[in-house]
Amino acid sequence: KMETELFSCSDDNALEQSLSRASALVFDCDGTLLDTMPIYYESWKRSCDEVGLLDRFPIERFYALAGVPVKDIFQLLLDEKKNDDEEQHLTKSCNDVTLTADYCEALKRKHHEDIEAEGRIAGPIDVVVQIVKRYHKKIPMAVASSGWRDHVISGLTRVGIIDYFDAIVTADEKEVVRPKPAPDIFLEAAKRLKVDPTKCVGFEDADMGMQSIKSSGFLYACDVRLLHDYPRNVENRIINE
Repeated sequence: KMETELFSCSDDNALEQSLSRASALVFDCDGTLLDTMPIYYESWKRSCDEVGLLDRFPIERFYALAGVPVKDIFQLLLDEKKNDDEEQHLTKSCNDVTLTADYCEALKRKHHEDIEAEGRIAGPIDVVVQIVKRYHKKIPMAVASSGWRDHVISGLTRVGIIDYFDAIVTADEKEVVRPKPAPDIFLEAAKRLKVDPTKCVGFEDADMGMQSIKSSGFLYACDVRLLHDYPRNVENRIINE
């Protein structure tokens, strides 16, 4: 049996070989099926700026922590701020509201809704959705996302692909004890599809997610960032032309 680490999505033959052997496909949502990451970072910027955390969350860290639940990231940032000896009033916002991860997460939800109200809506990542459509009704497929369940469902519904999936698993469900990079969410997706994890192919756009797939023992871990027509790659080619 070939090890997952030997595969790379930059090797089209390896990808095709794995797809031909797969009994199920499991996809991350944000940044994999839906091009949400630029919009998500904008909501993170607005939220962190409002509560004095922006300097702790540059865009590089946003992408490095992609796949970790929003609440967990805010808890990390708040813990760091609390431990910073240079600050004295670290548990208060500018409105004297006690800062908690729950409060910050609710604030981010509000900013995300504001951004969508401004007309900035995430579309599908076509190069990945093409794979979904190619295998629809051929083998079972699931979504395994660290995003908010209502956002995942509404986003997939908006771009017209929610009916392609037999299961949707999100990190806020009780069956997902540990978030990415732990394997729980991908193992739960395989369980709901009633397919052995070693016969599943997983698709991710984040390092944490790739670790999660590999820890799950999946047949293949596809890093969609390496696909030729992934949006950021297309943008970079346009910039460099």
